[in-house]
Amino acid sequence: MGIMAASMRRTFTAAVALAGIALGSAVAAGEFRAKTADKYPAKQKQGDLIVAVKPFVSNKDQQSAFGKVRPYQHGIMPVLLVLSNTGKNIYSLENMQVRFIAADRQSLDPIRGEDLASFNPDGHQPTRRNVPGVPGLSKTRVKKGPLNRPQIVQSEFVTPIVTPKSTASGFVYFWTGTEASLAGASAYISGIYDITNGRDLFYFEIPLGKGR
Repeated sequence: MGIMAASMRRTFTAAVALAGIALGSAVAAGEFRAKTADKYPAKQKQGDLIVAVKPFVSNKDQQSAFGKVRPYQHGIMPVLLVLSNTGKNIYSLENMQVRFIAADRQSLDPIRGEDLASFNPDGHQPTRRNVPGVPGLSKTRVKKGPLNRPQIVQSEFVTPIVTPKSTASGFVYFWTGTEASLAGASAYISGIYDITNGRDLFYFEIPLGKGR
């Protein structure tokens, strides 16, 4: 029993350290600061964990997060993801997956911020949105594309855990094109693990249209 307790303490200490590193980097970079998840209209709650999403498509929203960079003008939709832990449990996000679900139920995987550095808006267009390949990333990359900016990577969601009484936030990027309709679209979040209770949480599916 003593060995198990010591192991849990080490896991908790390491988790807190990782979260501290991620939070410290964000503060040092002077990045966009999100509110707690309960402050956003598009949210869901499971137990003590609140998950919220907000698509950043307006010029005002994009400026608040990325300065002069406008990802959505190039067909990349930034979706702010916020997780607020109001309880005492620890949640692992190591296996978390976030997908964009269109109204027709086609789904999109996110694009890593570092890949967007070589994104070419005029590049190869895949025949279907839900197959591997993003314009400019599959065939015609460029050395320095319009989204090769530090704030894109710095603002990306990378937090590995959510500790008690804390909030984790960041952006997830999807290639949707500039004509994407948010009516009927949603963010599908799965793979969140409750370390304290040793169980996976049920998935979250949050309508994106409510978050504008």
